[in-house]
Amino acid sequence: MANRARGKSSVLLAMLGSAFGSWSSSAADLPVVVPIKLLGNFPVVTVNIDGNDVPLVFDSGNSGSVALMQEVIDRVKALPIGETFRAMDPKGNVIEYPKFKIPRLQIGTVVFTDIIGELDVHDPSYQATQVGQKGFLGTSLLKGYKVVVDYPHRRMMLIPSGSTQDRSAGCKGTAVPFSPAWHGEPAVEADIDLGRLTVWWDTGTPISILSKRFAETARWHQSGDTVTSKRLTLGGTDFGPLKFELDDLSLPPGFDGLVGYNFFAHHVVCMDFPGKRLLIQH
Repeated sequence: MANRARGKSSVLLAMLGSAFGSWSSSAADLPVVVPIKLLGNFPVVTVNIDGNDVPLVFDSGNSGSVALMQEVIDRVKALPIGETFRAMDPKGNVIEYPKFKIPRLQIGTVVFTDIIGELDVHDPSYQATQVGQKGFLGTSLLKGYKVVVDYPHRRMMLIPSGSTQDRSAGCKGTAVPFSPAWHGEPAVEADIDLGRLTVWWDTGTPISILSKRFAETARWHQSGDTVTSKRLTLGGTDFGPLKFELDDLSLPPGFDGLVGYNFFAHHVVCMDFPGKRLLIQH
């Protein structure tokens, strides 16, 4: 099985990540362009925390705010708040994440203050793939934006809700509503050769993954560790074929897999969090 960025606490425990505070931008209605580097099939963005540039993997499968390595927490003088966050990773390991307050974090020209983040920690059996990152950026801070993930042009764009420049910034294409069961996270219903399923749009995985449980339920009996679906129908449009790796993940009922790098590499995807939908360019 290929390595992934980290265990997805948000996938497994009721969206408990949080980010408190305020934000500001020098031009609140204009799209903000944030360069990304693709390292080991992970999108790495550089954010500024209290004057320090910090490379983070953007992980749309994590509904928290930021998770930072201990060395970064020490350097930026993040303050422990005496609380922890308990969650389960996809291998079933229960982990406690100490929480910290981060006075100031900047993404492009957007500034967030008084953020509650967590220590980036993993079970020894399920370590993060290291590509030079110092932690992870989740989706919590970005819920007021349409987030355009554009791997072909090595950029991410944050479009404020209500901006009139969303289409020109790349937030266009086939509209696919978020699944209501996942409370505003980028999980959608799709149809593949094996049937209908719920998949999470996950920049934190360098591959697309299908739950073995789903494949068995769909009576998939072919040998091997991968499935290539000729069909991937989303919002009435076929984006197939797409290759999935089969994995025995500890996913909650009704959640069947992850769409990762091999999709994002070929399609510009807009995660419209205010509108609770994806817009995908073919």
